[in-house]
Amino acid sequence: MPTKKKTETAPVAEVKNEVAAEVKTEVAAPAEAPKPVEKKPAKKAPAKKAATEKKAAPAKKPVAKKTPVKKAEPKITVKVQFAGNEYDIDQITKNVAKAYKGSVKGAIKSVEIYIKPEDGAVYYVVDSENTGKVDL
Repeated sequence: MPTKKKTETAPVAEVKNEVAAEVKTEVAAPAEAPKPVEKKPAKKAPAKKAATEKKAAPAKKPVAKKTPVKKAEPKITVKVQFAGNEYDIDQITKNVAKAYKGSVKGAIKSVEIYIKPEDGAVYYVVDSENTGKVDL
């Protein structure tokens, strides 16, 4: 038959009490606080002269910019031929501009030019009000 072991309750209770007493004393008694570390005063860095003395930036090499190649506009010339005569439109426009410059004041909004080779004349209207005539 198996033998029963006797359980000792009294010594266990004593051990528990002793452990509890040790825990209380450990908690109650503060441990020695570590000594504070003495800090040495920080060394001051010498004042920088760079703030007042600036170095000149190195010279940069100029970079050649490539400009887009624009196509050359062709020069357009308009001429009117009538009854064996030839009239240049650019010259007619310049003659009309000379004629109305003195008679019109202020900004010009529009100019209408009428070429009548049978009359040998160019008629113009500036801003729908001023009219005039220039010989071809």
